[in-house]
Amino acid sequence: MKIAIWFSVVLFFGCNSVSQNAEDTAELPSGYFFNYTIDGKAYSFESEDILTTYNDFGKGDHEFKIYVGKDSGPQLSLTIINDMSAPSSTPSGDPSPVHKLFQGSVSLQDYPDKAFTFNSYDGLQNPKPIPVSDAIVITKSELESGGKARIITGKLNVKVLGGENKKNDLAIKDYVLKGNFRIRHKFSGSTF
Repeated sequence: MKIAIWFSVVLFFGCNSVSQNAEDTAELPSGYFFNYTIDGKAYSFESEDILTTYNDFGKGDHEFKIYVGKDSGPQLSLTIINDMSAPSSTPSGDPSPVHKLFQGSVSLQDYPDKAFTFNSYDGLQNPKPIPVSDAIVITKSELESGGKARIITGKLNVKVLGGENKKNDLAIKDYVLKGNFRIRHKFSGSTF
């Protein structure tokens, strides 16, 4: 529940900053998108529906987040802890409770309605699931001319888990997410 509240707050403030960022990128050529399917049902998003954040905590500890969604539909967040200046692969999660991916690298909220949140990993599940490699794959990371942003291209192929509650509610189940994206991350503070 804390994750859903946190994500809602981040998305609310993030949507406001995305609107401002969309004006900054209006002169750029089109082609930024995030497309994915949930069990085969397609969703497509353009740059105004995408927010990115990057935090560098020092000593090789960093976190890149991608938030995708509109007010009236599913919300998706991705967490990548690899070097974002090069191609990489992020697993679905990590069994270590101190690891950033303990609750998964992918989170799906507000699907099939606003009451639900599903993560690609649940470190509290017993027995612990085995993380799936290549849940998020960054295929290309290019520094934009002028050095103010980075263009990131990648793929998504992951299952978000319904967990133990699947037995009690038909809407709670595992969902398969597949997609691809090409996004622009405008630097603000730390760069990569």
